[in-house]
Amino acid sequence: MTNSESITLKDLRESPRRPGRYLLSLSDGQQLVVGIAVLAETGATRAGVSLGPEVLARLLHEHSITALADRAVDALARGRRTRRELELRLRRHEATPAQIREALDRLEAAGLLSDEAVAQAEASARLRRGEAPARVTQQLRRKGVAGAVVNRAVADAITDDGFDEMAACRAVAEKRARTLAGDEPVAAARKLLGFLLRRGYSGTVARRVVAEVLARLQ
Repeated sequence: MTNSESITLKDLRESPRRPGRYLLSLSDGQQLVVGIAVLAETGATRAGVSLGPEVLARLLHEHSITALADRAVDALARGRRTRRELELRLRRHEATPAQIREALDRLEAAGLLSDEAVAQAEASARLRRGEAPARVTQQLRRKGVAGAVVNRAVADAITDDGFDEMAACRAVAEKRARTLAGDEPVAAARKLLGFLLRRGYSGTVARRVVAEVLARLQ
């Protein structure tokens, strides 16, 4: 194996897929991808430069963190993700908890990752789909969002959207009840109540709405 002190940078070029990322080919056959900032910091700016042990270690570390950050960015491009969700995804790859933490910290610092933004968007979207605040809160907590952040996001969404729990429950119940038109009254009531409870509505609100909606459909 070639001694690290004799390793040189054979070639470097900007990635055609990711502007700001550079592809490094080393004399020992390794291929690294790092951000532009680390090139200037380490002096790895031209082909032929010798890479000492400390520089090589820094480049290898940056390669690992960059790969994790890029995977996280790709996931974010496909949809909203919390920090916890991204952490679980990155655990599938060969990475230490410290490396994952550093990669996600960088994304947060760059404004690309924000549990607060995810919570606000999710809370508003879920309430509009007819989910009760209790279920929205539960789902956001499952995504790893801190309790205080969840509570603030749900409260803001309720205020901003003028959410009325009884009206929202009635709206989803009426839509669901149309699919139960052929059921016996007792069975329809049981199914509709279960549906509303799974949506997060309280038993008191759900039972009242079930009675109102089914009475109008009879």
